[in-house]
Amino acid sequence: MNRILIADDHPIFLKGLKEVIEEGGDFEVVCSASNGADALQGIITMQPDVAVLDIDMPKMNGLQVAAEGVVARPELAVIMLTMHQAKDALMKALEIGVLGYVLKENTVLDIVHAIQEVLKGQSYISPEMSGFLMKQDAKSGRDMPVRLAELLTPAELKITTMVGAYKSTREIAEELFISEKTVSNHRMNIAKKLNLTGKNGLLRFAIENFPGKS
Repeated sequence: MNRILIADDHPIFLKGLKEVIEEGGDFEVVCSASNGADALQGIITMQPDVAVLDIDMPKMNGLQVAAEGVVARPELAVIMLTMHQAKDALMKALEIGVLGYVLKENTVLDIVHAIQEVLKGQSYISPEMSGFLMKQDAKSGRDMPVRLAELLTPAELKITTMVGAYKSTREIAEELFISEKTVSNHRMNIAKKLNLTGKNGLLRFAIENFPGKS
């Protein structure tokens, strides 16, 4: 059974979150924290597989907890809960190594799927948030860096573009009629060619260089 830590400073939301998670799969909530300091302590002492953290908490915010949590336990998968569709916070979370980013208003619908994805090492961003950010990004209208066409194959360019459109490995596989494993292999090859490192290296690169394109 996968061990989950949850943290939010609203008791009713925290209680509901626990119920949704435990009813949604082979998950056990081993720690519920109402502030960031307790969440970080829980990460260290309870050793969860996944930490679901509200971005806005007293004592330490979710980003601070995530930053220290992944240093203490590099294998930890982190999902951030937020009320804000802000790209700068998302990019900061990706830089830290957060794999999941879920809008609080969509938690009931998204959280179980998000946990399933991050446990596989895949990123997950709430569809409503990715759609909103794509519209914002499209306004920039940035062109593809010319050098990428020299480094990547057409298939790799297509996949990189789709990653930049906030599409998951599963969504890319379904749209291109290939297996998730094939997509994962392409992603690893792309990251290697571009010298991208870290859990979210390719995702961050794609969002920054392929805004609003698919």
